[in-house]
Amino acid sequence: MTEITRNRTIRPSTRLEKSKSYKIDTKTVSRGDILVVNIDHETKPFRKSYKFNGSDVAHKDSISFRVNDYGTSIDISWSGATPIGTVTSKSVTPATVTKPLTKKVADKVVSKPITADTKTSFDPISNADTTVLILGTMPGDKSLELGEYYGHPRNRFWKIISTITDNDLPQTYADKKALLLKTKIGIWDVAHKANRKGSLDSAIEDEAPNDLDSFIARHKNLKVIGFNGTKSQVFFDKYFDRKSGLKYISLPSTSPANTGIDFDNICKQWRQLLTK
Repeated sequence: MTEITRNRTIRPSTRLEKSKSYKIDTKTVSRGDILVVNIDHETKPFRKSYKFNGSDVAHKDSISFRVNDYGTSIDISWSGATPIGTVTSKSVTPATVTKPLTKKVADKVVSKPITADTKTSFDPISNADTTVLILGTMPGDKSLELGEYYGHPRNRFWKIISTITDNDLPQTYADKKALLLKTKIGIWDVAHKANRKGSLDSAIEDEAPNDLDSFIARHKNLKVIGFNGTKSQVFFDKYFDRKSGLKYISLPSTSPANTGIDFDNICKQWRQLLTK
């Protein structure tokens, strides 16, 4: 097994606001290799490293990551592959230090057994302008395979978002993420990690939550949180308290498994996200 390293530096001084995606060449990565991507920043004390299985990237010419810079912290969102783990994470900026779990979360989270069915969610897609956050439970198997939110071809999420925002249906994942940022919509999942066979929400076990309290505190313009399906709302209320000043909306799931509602009706309910 060979470890192949790629180093990239975030350089906002040389990139337009609309071009914050950085490509990683994977043409020479073989299935038995491990790809390590080290990311730092040209002016900030930021460094993170990610590992990828060669089998996940060997058939691709490249993968990419997008930078969401909040000033006091930086989020990295991957497209094309899912990291198998963070090697290092270091920053001397006080605001990026991990906060202790709130009592409600700490009381609910217990040590989780790691199994072959343990799955990990993606980084959020959002920026400082985000006013609406849509929460799912965690990515399904097809999404994990593609390294993309709502990657199953029969999931109606992207068609719904384009319809309710009066935009054309985006064809690439980069265009999908750009649509979210343009319309001030963010997406994430309640579960950071869980054991689950298959993709059904009902099969999720031993879940541990993402740090949604920190996300909410960081996004000063956030007004609405929408739950994509009942299970995401159940998980949220299990680990977090609802905050005054935010509007919470329960929405029918966009999952292919939800066949009980037609497209016009699901869009009608999802338009609640955009009402003032």
